[in-house]
Amino acid sequence: MRLIHLKLAARNVRRQPHRTIALGGAVAFSALVMALILGFVNGMDLAIQNNVTLYSGGHVLVSGYTASQSGRLQNRFTDDTVVKIVESTKADILTVSPIAQSRATVVFGTREIQLMLRGVDWSRDQLYHESLILTEGDWKGLEDSRTMLMSGQTAERFGLAAGDRVIVRLSTASGQQNVTDYKVAAIYDDRAAGGMNTAFVAFGDLAADLNMKSNEQQQIAVFLNNSAAAEEAAQAIAAGLSAQGFAVSRGSASNDGALGAATPQDASIIPDAFQATGGTQGGANRRLAPGTAVYRISTVQELAGEIGAALGSIRWIGYAVFALMLLGSATGISNSYHMVLLERTKEIGMLRCIGYKKKDIFSSFVWEGILLAGGAALVGIVLALPIGFGIGLIPFDPHGDFGAALVQGHLRFAPTLGQFLLILVFVTTVAIAAVFVPARRAADVVPVEALRKTA
Repeated sequence: MRLIHLKLAARNVRRQPHRTIALGGAVAFSALVMALILGFVNGMDLAIQNNVTLYSGGHVLVSGYTASQSGRLQNRFTDDTVVKIVESTKADILTVSPIAQSRATVVFGTREIQLMLRGVDWSRDQLYHESLILTEGDWKGLEDSRTMLMSGQTAERFGLAAGDRVIVRLSTASGQQNVTDYKVAAIYDDRAAGGMNTAFVAFGDLAADLNMKSNEQQQIAVFLNNSAAAEEAAQAIAAGLSAQGFAVSRGSASNDGALGAATPQDASIIPDAFQATGGTQGGANRRLAPGTAVYRISTVQELAGEIGAALGSIRWIGYAVFALMLLGSATGISNSYHMVLLERTKEIGMLRCIGYKKKDIFSSFVWEGILLAGGAALVGIVLALPIGFGIGLIPFDPHGDFGAALVQGHLRFAPTLGQFLLILVFVTTVAIAAVFVPARRAADVVPVEALRKTA
């Protein structure tokens, strides 16, 4: 009997092609818009995580701060136990490497620019070798002492080429000024890295420029096999350090320089509770004892910061637009099927006379709404694919506000099957709700009255 209801519903959908196209077009457009929004927001989410991983140097960062003789916290630590605890954490860790970084002024000729200078242990690196695209030079050249990997944007602004030398001015870990020089050994395509303009040098060279000891470091970068496990790994590392008596806090801070914000030596980002003698408890106005170290752990998701929050807002705006469009489509479907009920009153009466029950009439109306809305939603989703991938071919400025949400200067359209199924479910559910009242009224039609009134 259900097959008969489905056939009847399919026939009724085809009976009024203009009405079907008008209603179906509205529903298809709603599904198209939502599929595009979800696909692009999903793609930007993935791009942000990948690009922020490049900015920060790892999926999990362990930053250490040691109190100086004056009581000021400096972004460096020497405890090898911390490294061993991180390496022994039961997490899917690919590499663990030290990081040093500083806000520096790079001078070439009469021009200068401020940018983030990051020291990387190239012998352990698996992130930048696999992620950055070199436009000049090669990775082997970076193995030489005092060599630099420069971004394409900075190189273009300066007129730099591989082989040129630049002067670098920076503040040491203790706040003193230092001037040094580097040879530009290679240049990377910053458009393929979300507009990042960080310059990279060997960890040992930058550590020496910052007047750090050979066994000192500022951060431990943990690179995982799966970035989705960053929070779990961070919790495990925090638990391991806390169990050994280390003072640990969680959460990101924009001053970390993960997005090129500020000099990481500035310890003002440390929570007030850590300023107290004895670690995480005590009065906020007291200083840590000289040599006392505290640690903060952050993940790539936390470092996404305001960009991730902006994407969340875009997603909710998309949901609101989709809801409004569905409401409009539902109103149109409901009004249309009230008209259909008036047009088919005689037909409904005849069907009841030849043996159709109330539930049969009701089912045929509901199935008609499902076929109309479900088919239209499917068309909208299918159309979203070429449109989404086509928009993904349009180049955008990777150095703009949303550069971190781009992949090689392009928006990434990355919808999932689950999202498409969710759209179909929502659309068909709304269609059933819109058809429900007209269907009930159609089922309640009295056969004799219907034939008499329409005779």
